[in-house]
Amino acid sequence: MKKRSNTNPLLIWGLIAALGFCGCSKSAQTVPKPGGLQAGDKAADFSLMDAAGHPMKLSDVQPGSYLVLIFYRGHWCTACLNQLLNLKRDMSQFHALHAALAAVSTDSVEDSAGFNNQWRFPFPLLSDTQFQLIDAYGARNPKGHENKDISHPAVVIIDPQKIVRYKHVGKDAKDRLENDEILFELQKIRSATDIEK
Repeated sequence: MKKRSNTNPLLIWGLIAALGFCGCSKSAQTVPKPGGLQAGDKAADFSLMDAAGHPMKLSDVQPGSYLVLIFYRGHWCTACLNQLLNLKRDMSQFHALHAALAAVSTDSVEDSAGFNNQWRFPFPLLSDTQFQLIDAYGARNPKGHENKDISHPAVVIIDPQKIVRYKHVGKDAKDRLENDEILFELQKIRSATDIEK
């Protein structure tokens, strides 16, 4: 973060932490460090609308559950559709590991609603048109589609204590994790958590 003249940098950091990426103001959308949040960091709080127009927050995740955030390019992306359909197919395996899923893109609520009506995904499609979460995790792809900013394919795993335990941001549209890779990472995290207890 560049130092601004006549501004106390510690005050800015304090405001960012206090707002917790809740979307309350533009300063809350500032990336806390280059590359976004990493494994070991406290997860970014958020409030994003799902395809039904209902807000979802990090605090909505059931106690004791992991949250897997799947960042995708948009409803128009065939590779993204295939990825989300594969996640739908394997939902029982994620549930067995006490993991909830949410898919995040820059699609509007209306576009997400049409997409969901067609494919009936068993997890929320979150509309991040202001790049609240996409920027928090360093997943923005500038001018990635039709000269507009979108998200890189990415996966973030957040543990029940709201700590980021894993992050993968794809370098391009084809660089995305398969379900077995995500499930493997979840199993590793759960095993490590059991040892820590």
